Amino acid sequence: MVGLAELARAGTALDERSIDHLHRLVASWAPLADLSFGDLLLYAPCTGGFDPATVAVGDDGEPGRSATSSDGDFVVLAHARANTGPTVHLVDPVGALVQGPASAWLRAAIDDGQAGEAEIAEAGSHSAIGDDTVVEEGSLPLRDRRRVVDYVPVRCGDVPVAVLAREAAPAPIRHENPLETIYRGLYARFAQMIADGAFPYDWVERVGEFREPRVGDGVMVLDREGRISYASPNARSALHRLGVMRPVPGCRLGDLGLDDTVVRRSFWRRRSTVAEFTAGQGIVVVMRAYPLVASDRVSGAVALLRDVSELRHHDQLLLSKDATIREIHHRVKNNLQTVSSLLQLQARRLASPEAKVAVESSVRRISSIAMVHEHLSLDTTSDLDFDEIVGPLLRLVEEGLAPAGRPLRIRVEGTVGEIDGETAMPLAVVLVELVQNAFQHAGPPAGPAQLVEVRFAGTATTLTMRIKDDGPGVPDRFSLDRDAGLGLTIVRSFVVHDLGGSITIKAASDEPPRGTVIDISVPRRPATAPIG
Repeated sequence: MVGLAELARAGTALDERSIDHLHRLVASWAPLADLSFGDLLLYAPCTGGFDPATVAVGDDGEPGRSATSSDGDFVVLAHARANTGPTVHLVDPVGALVQGPASAWLRAAIDDGQAGEAEIAEAGSHSAIGDDTVVEEGSLPLRDRRRVVDYVPVRCGDVPVAVLAREAAPAPIRHENPLETIYRGLYARFAQMIADGAFPYDWVERVGEFREPRVGDGVMVLDREGRISYASPNARSALHRLGVMRPVPGCRLGDLGLDDTVVRRSFWRRRSTVAEFTAGQGIVVVMRAYPLVASDRVSGAVALLRDVSELRHHDQLLLSKDATIREIHHRVKNNLQTVSSLLQLQARRLASPEAKVAVESSVRRISSIAMVHEHLSLDTTSDLDFDEIVGPLLRLVEEGLAPAGRPLRIRVEGTVGEIDGETAMPLAVVLVELVQNAFQHAGPPAGPAQLVEVRFAGTATTLTMRIKDDGPGVPDRFSLDRDAGLGLTIVRSFVVHDLGGSITIKAASDEPPRGTVIDISVPRRPATAPIG
């Protein structure tokens, strides 16, 4: 499903300022939907000849709409369902066109800038699915397909640019409970602010997605002097967690032993503000205050409260765990560097050239692993940008193998991006081993500067690496299982067994110098979602 901006730019005459205003409204309207006990839809007037099917895609993967708009039609730019009540739109209506007589009340809201009420009763083409039975809406009685609509113009500056509609099924004959009455009244106050251009706010203090209070977590209503006029049962429970046991109506936050800066800041700035209250034994409650503005004056506020003690406890555990893991990586890196230094000392005392080459190769392998641990110790996540260590890894090979008068040239193409540490560790050793192998075996000892090409590529699920040299190439009947030396055996073990990938070795061409091409393909591990 495409976003609001794409639909607005493709099918309406809204300018960027108006689109930004609607973006901020949609980003802030989740509490309004819960307070309204209904679906919220955002409508905007279309330009003639607009076909939403060229922009929007429906839930089933097919084009969402097939009609073409005319002047006076409207398109649904956004939709939100309430968590406090049933929905009237089983299928996402974003991208739907409202045409003909059905758009009359929308046109009146834009032209007159006035709020109003309407009732929609129309035959639908969607299906209502329940259990194993599919019932076509067209076969339902008309009264079951009616929607009661409360609508207000969305004003940006001095001009109505869209229409916000609350849509719900006609209420059965019943007595509305006090909580619903208060919540619906709060929604009406916000709706009037939208019509006046006072909502959404120009800026909102952020607290983080996983700590954002919701209407169901607890609601308090404050008057213009900051006194609490209503507190929902969940809000009272959150206050009890903070040690507030007295009745709260008529009290300010300061009277309850809580800092009321969040409310005063909200009144003064006319913005949504947020604060955390803490109590003993790790109790943390987040409060978000929404100032209510009427006739260009602050008339009160709505405060949402959420007990996030458990989330904060998890955060502390994660921070402690991250710090421990980073310290472990740092110590492992130090230990590996110590081992590398000891091996270098040992290599200087060896008389056998073969033994010295073997020890120096081991030093490079250990150093490449240490380099990965060093980068992991600098980040709070378990992933690292592999491209940042490719250069140091290749310099490690150049410094260890480049003889005097015969420079080594390495050309790198493509990128890897972020990969998890479990993949980066063996992949670093594989890269060092293959480039080292190319320099040691690919070219004649007294030839010109050797060239080794390293090319990275891949998709969201696969990572590929190609190492190509300009040497004599592999023998015609070369077998990785039969003819591989220690270096290629290490590479094959890491790629196939540790990373679950594949490796192929072949000649780059049929004519000398044939060169060698080694292709590595390994799967990317799926990224882990953050917690908290």
